[in-house]
Amino acid sequence: MVEQAKAANVSNRCRAFLMTKRLIIALAGSAFASVAQTALCAPLLEATALYKDTAHECRTLDLKSWSHPTRKVLERSKIEIKKVELCNQDVYAIYTVRFNASPMLGVNDKYFNELYVEMAAANGFHSFALVDPGWGLIVTVDVKGKKEVSISYDEFDAPEAK
Repeated sequence: MVEQAKAANVSNRCRAFLMTKRLIIALAGSAFASVAQTALCAPLLEATALYKDTAHECRTLDLKSWSHPTRKVLERSKIEIKKVELCNQDVYAIYTVRFNASPMLGVNDKYFNELYVEMAAANGFHSFALVDPGWGLIVTVDVKGKKEVSISYDEFDAPEAK
Protein backbone atom coordinates (compact mmCIF):
# COMPACT_ATOMS: atom_id res chain seq x y z
CA MET A 1 0.00 0.00 0.00
CA VAL A 2 2.83 2.38 0.91
CA GLU A 3 4.60 1.50 -2.36
CA GLN A 4 1.44 2.33 -4.37
CA ALA A 5 1.13 5.71 -2.62
CA LYS A 6 4.79 6.51 -3.40
CA ALA A 7 4.33 5.48 -7.03
CA ALA A 8 1.18 7.64 -7.35
CA ASN A 9 3.01 10.60 -5.78
CA VAL A 10 5.92 10.25 -8.25
CA SER A 11 3.46 9.91 -11.12
CA ASN A 12 1.63 13.09 -10.06
CA ARG A 13 4.92 14.99 -9.77
CA CYS A 14 5.94 13.87 -13.26
CA ARG A 15 2.59 14.96 -14.68
CA ALA A 16 2.90 18.35 -12.96
CA PHE A 17 6.45 18.74 -14.28
CA LEU A 18 5.37 17.93 -17.84
CA MET A 19 2.46 20.37 -17.65
CA THR A 20 4.77 23.10 -16.31
CA LYS A 21 7.31 22.32 -19.03
CA ARG A 22 4.60 22.55 -21.73
CA LEU A 23 3.38 25.87 -20.30
CA ILE A 24 6.93 27.30 -20.32
CA ILE A 25 7.47 26.14 -23.91
CA ALA A 26 4.15 27.69 -24.97
CA LEU A 27 4.98 31.01 -23.27
CA ALA A 28 8.47 31.05 -24.78
CA GLY A 29 7.03 30.36 -28.23
CA SER A 30 4.54 33.16 -27.79
CA ALA A 31 7.27 35.60 -26.70
CA PHE A 32 9.47 34.58 -29.63
CA ALA A 33 6.60 35.09 -32.06
CA SER A 34 5.97 38.54 -30.59
CA VAL A 35 9.63 39.54 -30.95
CA ALA A 36 9.74 38.12 -34.49
CA GLN A 37 6.59 40.07 -35.39
CA THR A 38 8.09 43.29 -34.00
CA ALA A 39 11.30 42.74 -35.97
CA LEU A 40 9.33 42.08 -39.15
CA CYS A 41 7.33 45.28 -38.71
CA ALA A 42 10.28 47.51 -37.79
CA PRO A 43 11.73 49.70 -40.56
CA LEU A 44 15.34 49.62 -41.67
CA LEU A 45 17.55 52.16 -39.88
CA GLU A 46 17.69 54.44 -42.92
CA ALA A 47 13.89 54.52 -43.05
CA THR A 48 13.40 55.54 -39.42
CA ALA A 49 12.26 58.98 -38.32
CA LEU A 50 15.78 59.59 -37.03
CA TYR A 51 17.26 59.62 -40.53
CA LYS A 52 14.16 60.74 -42.44
CA ASP A 53 12.99 63.60 -40.22
CA THR A 54 15.49 64.49 -37.51
CA ALA A 55 19.05 64.16 -38.81
CA HIS A 56 20.23 65.66 -42.10
CA GLU A 57 23.57 66.00 -43.86
CA CYS A 58 25.37 63.59 -41.56
CA ARG A 59 29.08 62.96 -41.69
CA THR A 60 30.92 60.11 -40.01
CA LEU A 61 33.81 60.99 -37.73
CA ASP A 62 37.15 59.18 -37.59
CA LEU A 63 37.03 57.43 -34.21
CA LYS A 64 40.82 57.20 -34.01
CA SER A 65 41.19 60.97 -33.85
CA TRP A 66 37.79 61.86 -32.34
CA SER A 67 38.15 63.41 -28.92
CA HIS A 68 35.08 64.73 -27.13
CA PRO A 69 33.72 64.67 -23.55
CA THR A 70 30.91 62.31 -24.65
CA ARG A 71 33.52 59.73 -25.59
CA LYS A 72 34.76 59.69 -21.99
CA VAL A 73 31.20 59.25 -20.69
CA LEU A 74 30.54 56.28 -23.00
CA GLU A 75 33.91 54.65 -22.29
CA ARG A 76 33.50 55.11 -18.52
CA SER A 77 30.08 53.46 -18.84
CA LYS A 78 31.69 50.53 -20.69
CA ILE A 79 29.64 51.20 -23.83
CA GLU A 80 31.39 50.24 -27.04
CA ILE A 81 31.43 53.05 -29.61
CA LYS A 82 31.04 51.77 -33.17
CA LYS A 83 30.44 55.01 -35.07
CA VAL A 84 29.78 58.69 -34.44
CA GLU A 85 27.97 60.93 -36.90
CA LEU A 86 27.51 64.69 -36.74
CA CYS A 87 24.38 65.98 -38.44
CA ASN A 88 22.43 69.22 -38.83
CA GLN A 89 25.47 71.44 -39.28
CA ASP A 90 27.46 69.48 -36.68
CA VAL A 91 24.95 70.14 -33.88
CA TYR A 92 23.13 66.78 -33.69
CA ALA A 93 25.18 63.70 -32.84
CA ILE A 94 24.26 60.10 -33.55
CA TYR A 95 26.27 57.58 -31.57
CA THR A 96 26.16 54.03 -32.90
CA VAL A 97 27.03 51.91 -29.89
CA ARG A 98 26.75 48.51 -28.29
CA PHE A 99 24.96 48.61 -24.95
CA ASN A 100 25.91 45.98 -22.41
CA ALA A 101 22.29 45.81 -21.24
CA SER A 102 18.88 46.66 -22.65
CA PRO A 103 17.68 50.22 -22.07
CA MET A 104 14.14 48.87 -22.41
CA LEU A 105 14.23 46.81 -19.19
CA GLY A 106 12.93 48.64 -16.16
CA VAL A 107 15.66 47.25 -13.92
CA ASN A 108 18.17 49.24 -16.00
CA ASP A 109 16.30 52.58 -15.79
CA LYS A 110 18.52 54.16 -13.15
CA TYR A 111 21.73 53.30 -15.02
CA PHE A 112 20.47 54.56 -18.38
CA ASN A 113 18.77 57.69 -17.01
CA GLU A 114 22.03 58.71 -15.35
CA LEU A 115 23.87 57.96 -18.62
CA TYR A 116 21.48 60.15 -20.66
CA VAL A 117 21.84 63.09 -18.24
CA GLU A 118 25.64 62.73 -18.20
CA MET A 119 25.73 62.52 -22.01
CA ALA A 120 23.52 65.60 -22.34
CA ALA A 121 25.87 67.63 -20.16
CA ALA A 122 28.96 66.33 -21.98
CA ASN A 123 27.27 67.12 -25.31
CA GLY A 124 26.78 70.77 -24.40
CA PHE A 125 23.06 70.24 -23.71
CA HIS A 126 22.32 69.46 -27.36
CA SER A 127 19.91 66.68 -28.30
CA PHE A 128 21.39 63.44 -29.64
CA ALA A 129 20.61 59.82 -30.44
CA LEU A 130 22.12 56.51 -29.43
CA VAL A 131 21.69 53.66 -31.93
CA ASP A 132 22.36 50.04 -30.98
CA PRO A 133 22.07 47.64 -33.93
CA GLY A 134 22.44 44.67 -31.59
CA TRP A 135 19.20 45.54 -29.82
CA GLY A 136 17.67 47.08 -32.97
CA LEU A 137 17.02 50.19 -30.90
CA ILE A 138 17.24 53.96 -31.29
CA VAL A 139 17.25 56.04 -28.12
CA THR A 140 16.48 59.68 -28.89
CA VAL A 141 17.45 62.10 -26.13
CA ASP A 142 15.77 65.49 -26.53
CA VAL A 143 17.47 68.07 -24.33
CA LYS A 144 15.46 71.16 -23.40
CA GLY A 145 17.72 73.39 -21.36
CA LYS A 146 19.97 72.15 -18.60
CA LYS A 147 17.27 70.52 -16.50
CA GLU A 148 14.87 68.78 -18.86
CA VAL A 149 15.64 65.66 -20.86
CA SER A 150 13.04 63.51 -22.59
CA ILE A 151 13.74 60.05 -23.90
CA SER A 152 12.01 58.15 -26.69
CA TYR A 153 12.68 54.69 -28.05
CA ASP A 154 12.28 53.43 -31.60
CA GLU A 155 12.91 49.98 -32.96
CA PHE A 156 14.45 49.25 -36.32
CA ASP A 157 15.21 46.16 -38.33
CA ALA A 158 18.88 45.42 -37.81
CA PRO A 159 20.60 42.30 -39.16
CA GLU A 160 22.68 42.17 -35.93
CA ALA A 161 19.53 41.97 -33.82
CA LYS A 162 18.50 38.63 -35.29
